[in-house]
Amino acid sequence: MPTSAVLLVLASAVLHACWNTLLHRSSDPPTAIMVSYLGSGLVLLPALVLDPPTEVLGWAVLSALAHAFYLSMLGSAYREGSLSVTYPIARGTAPLLIGLGGWVFLSETPSTATTVGLVVLTGGLFLLGGLANRLRERRAVVFAAATGLATVGYSLIDARSVDQTGTLGYLAVLMLLGGSLALAARRPALSRLRNVAREGILISLGQSGAYALVLVAFQRAQAGQVVGLRQVSVVIGTLVAREALGPRAFWGAVAVAVGAVLVIW
Repeated sequence: MPTSAVLLVLASAVLHACWNTLLHRSSDPPTAIMVSYLGSGLVLLPALVLDPPTEVLGWAVLSALAHAFYLSMLGSAYREGSLSVTYPIARGTAPLLIGLGGWVFLSETPSTATTVGLVVLTGGLFLLGGLANRLRERRAVVFAAATGLATVGYSLIDARSVDQTGTLGYLAVLMLLGGSLALAARRPALSRLRNVAREGILISLGQSGAYALVLVAFQRAQAGQVVGLRQVSVVIGTLVAREALGPRAFWGAVAVAVGAVLVIW
């Protein structure tokens, strides 16, 4: 993997951890993340006008529904629990489900690295789940796991769709429609939207910057390497959070990151 790609992915991981930390510290995480999605969608609106994803419009709507569910679950997880618990679980559930799904439903024989990764990843998730139980954050664990499930859903749809249409126009639909659907479902008061507008814009910049860095890294290295290395954001997020939850939180995050890398790489 070229050094330039490694640096790009690490910078993306830092941004990803930072915007998640900012979201967690928000006074209203569910509303803030909806504002951030809508903000990103508005920035990408010219791409939607110039290159609408008409070829995959139905899939884009389906993915937007999954994104709306993702927004709702992630915001609720951050409202209910510690970042050092919810962030690794939300990030680690997706590769666990993908690895197990390929094994169980697609009859794919896992490699030794994948098998070890699944064991380590599961161990890390159980470690964090036990910590959540001690902290009485069981609801946060459910929301975080549901976030991972939503990630699997829209990732599978998006991976199929972007091969058939323009990326930025497609992404604009996901951001605008996903944010609007989540907003319609929760119907927050206008005052709540105003209160988190600044936070939402900052989160939106972090989201867009992290994604842009990954897109450039994809041009310089294999996708599996990029996605795998990105999992270091789990450990970075735990360190940035500075929640003083003890060594179990740190080693749980490390196990999730290492396990996810082995499953995805």
